[in-house]
Amino acid sequence: MSSGILYVTHRVPWPPDRGDRIRTWNILKFLSAHAPVDLACLADEPVPEETVAKLKSVTRRLAIIPHSGKQRYLRGLKSLLCGRSITEGMFESSALRNVIREWRCTGEWTSAIASSSGVASFIEPPMTSPATRRWVDFMDVDSQKWLDYAKTSGFPKSLIYAAEGRRLRATEIRLTKSCDRLLVVSEAERQVFQDFCPTDRMLAVANGVDTNWFSPGVSNVVVPSCVFVGVMDYLPNADAVQWLAEHVWPQVRSRYPNAELRIVGKSPSADVQKLTAIEGVRVIGPVPDVRPWLHDSSCAVVPLRIARGIQNKVLEAMACGRPVICSPAPLKGLNAEPGLHLLSAETPEEWVNTICRVFDDAVLRQELGLSGSAWVQTHHCWDACLEPLLELTESVRAYSGKAASVNSRHERGVKA
Repeated sequence: MSSGILYVTHRVPWPPDRGDRIRTWNILKFLSAHAPVDLACLADEPVPEETVAKLKSVTRRLAIIPHSGKQRYLRGLKSLLCGRSITEGMFESSALRNVIREWRCTGEWTSAIASSSGVASFIEPPMTSPATRRWVDFMDVDSQKWLDYAKTSGFPKSLIYAAEGRRLRATEIRLTKSCDRLLVVSEAERQVFQDFCPTDRMLAVANGVDTNWFSPGVSNVVVPSCVFVGVMDYLPNADAVQWLAEHVWPQVRSRYPNAELRIVGKSPSADVQKLTAIEGVRVIGPVPDVRPWLHDSSCAVVPLRIARGIQNKVLEAMACGRPVICSPAPLKGLNAEPGLHLLSAETPEEWVNTICRVFDDAVLRQELGLSGSAWVQTHHCWDACLEPLLELTESVRAYSGKAASVNSRHERGVKA
């Protein structure tokens, strides 16, 4: 068996411009600092040469498999009709399987990790040896996410989402038997999983923040303003900004006629783009660097009504020293204290009053910014968060040491 780790990701881990990529990139960097890593990933968009170069710099072998277009959705539909989850069908790839088989011909991996339940089958036997240590990083409990979608959606989407949730749940339960470790991003997510599938294989590994990149900066707030940062064709993000713009923002504007709500992030959906018809709402779209938008806004708002795990947008805004106003859902994954590290609001009235309170009080903005930034630096440093993954690399180092000892004895025997 060769020494090394196989890492299979459902999306190319660079650039770290969305939640899953931020996590997979930092896991990749962490693992590669301790052991050789072979990365096999699916690409749902064109991959620039600089991305390839970046990934090659931290991997032993790299395979990027194009995986976009209508065929993905057809595979998802076929999977649904065959009684499996849409997710598993959409991430199926014969090309990816062929690459892993070819790599395995040169030797086995001591450890393997998949970035979601959707690509977990690529590290299960016969793709890897029964002796390989197998981990799956759920990040969030996806089955619960789809069941949450079902509760908030109308017919017929509610039926489809509910079916997807049930089938993903069956997959998640099955993986507790075939894998050594299952990871989620918070104790709250771990408890969600334990409630329907008690297991000692579940481990909470929190997200971190690059606090050298996301740090307090010079603020240039010109007008009272809120910023929301996220990928804007993602249902929970789109739902959040639509709700805030329609149910909260007009009342804020009645008190602050020049206030701005800035929506920053790639791929704004058609419904999100229509929000510019509301006075004071600006849909900025993709930007090369979100930090100036954070630094130059009075506060960051995270009005997510559907949320799982730890929201990177919350951690990054806090790390930048900005006051954060957050709905209860994303707070479940954090141990931050509302009122000390950030503020919480739920009803439209609470949101209006809390936003206006932040606009009114410069001292409050400064205190929240300082305490939030210090809290993130203390509790969400990437190296500390990912330390449990050293268990994956220990088996690699143990094998390498054993192999080196065997080779040394063999060489001494030959010389004798």
